[in-house]
Amino acid sequence: MSCGVQTIKVHKKLKLDKRQGSENWYARLTLDNGKRIVRSTKTDNLDDAKVYAWKLLVETQARVNNNLPAQTRKFKHVAEFAIKRMQDDLNAGGGKQAYKDYMSALRKWLIPYFCDTDIEKIDLAKLTAFDAWRTKTNNKQFSQSGINNHNAALNRVFDQAELHGWMVKSLRPTLLNKGTKSESKGTFTDAEYKQIYTALRTFHKSTASSKAAATRETLRNYVLFLANTGVRHGTEALGLRWRNIEWQIKDGERYLMLNVDGKTNKRAAVARDRVEDYLVRQSKLNSNISFKDFDSLINAKLDDFVFTTSLGEVVNMHNLISAFNSLLDQLKLKTGADGKERTLYSWRAYYATQDLQRGMSAHTLSKQLGNSTAMVDKHYSKYSPLLNANLHSGRISKPATKPTVNNSDAIAETTFAMLEAGTLTNAELLAALGTTRADYAVTETITMKALKAKSDGKIDAATLLKILNGK
Repeated sequence: MSCGVQTIKVHKKLKLDKRQGSENWYARLTLDNGKRIVRSTKTDNLDDAKVYAWKLLVETQARVNNNLPAQTRKFKHVAEFAIKRMQDDLNAGGGKQAYKDYMSALRKWLIPYFCDTDIEKIDLAKLTAFDAWRTKTNNKQFSQSGINNHNAALNRVFDQAELHGWMVKSLRPTLLNKGTKSESKGTFTDAEYKQIYTALRTFHKSTASSKAAATRETLRNYVLFLANTGVRHGTEALGLRWRNIEWQIKDGERYLMLNVDGKTNKRAAVARDRVEDYLVRQSKLNSNISFKDFDSLINAKLDDFVFTTSLGEVVNMHNLISAFNSLLDQLKLKTGADGKERTLYSWRAYYATQDLQRGMSAHTLSKQLGNSTAMVDKHYSKYSPLLNANLHSGRISKPATKPTVNNSDAIAETTFAMLEAGTLTNAELLAALGTTRADYAVTETITMKALKAKSDGKIDAATLLKILNGK
């Protein structure tokens, strides 16, 4: 098929085309895989164009014979292609929130540096030079987590290059990370938490700016929300919409669930009971929504963002950070006793500390936080000495334990007595004994009473088996 107004066959897989609106010839080479390479010969002379076309054919065959990609692309071109693919995934409701970080890294750091470099020519030497430039531009060594983000973004670009035949796997460089080790964020004590949320009650009154006051009103609810959910500050919390909040029932109890779009994937997190009050107060800042009670608001499944201001705007992250830093400066709480600066992200560490103090395992906590168990151990295990301060101080020799009380037999006495009196059905008997609970245990007393009830015709065989087998 002709690609222009005139076509001349040079070779069975090589043609010269002259396009509409251009006097120059274009070389069109068809590869064995069906893909085409089209290059301008930059000349209108047919003989010179043929020389260029044959050179393109020979060079391309040499590249293929040496296990090199038949054609290459500039880094900028491939990176923009990778960005489009990630953005398309996000727009379609898929992908990961981390894609936004990858796209930012590509635009701010990787494309400016590697811009016109052939993708196949990025090797260890060029990556080392990039690291030196990045450190100099940043005025300090990047953290390991920051470099990991850049490496992940690079891998997205290399994946696209390899997929389209612009890079071969054997030439793909190994990405290194010599950044500074990331440190856990500073956290707050219980006393500092109380000091902060007390100050937040009137913080919005101490500014003459209506916009700043509106931000501070939202900041109060935002801080309390972070401290009592463990949700990440930033995209995860600020991306929350009212439709992402719901009640869920388990074992007859209802729990407030937050469906958040996490750093790596979506997850559900359980909010502490008191969060309902903070969300009710936050909803009243949005003049566009009004419901008689919290349940009605949740059931409406509104698409509005949760954290808006009384001015009708989604709260700005930069303004939140600025307001919080201002408050910490006023309270002289910006830096903790450990020398680490506290930020809005520190509430995540505070939340984790509270759960660890209650005896929660790192595995269970990791599900709530959306981290691996290893990450929880790495960032929060340092708090364990304080959590067991009474042991480490020598004030007690071992943890105080509550005496074990077996309530099963006491419950059995009452339930079987009611069964005998005819005031309890078989189904009610099973529910009272809790045979479906994970912690249900059959005691000798329960066994004897169940057998007697069967013998007396008070329960049937199926009920007896459920009592004895715990089903």
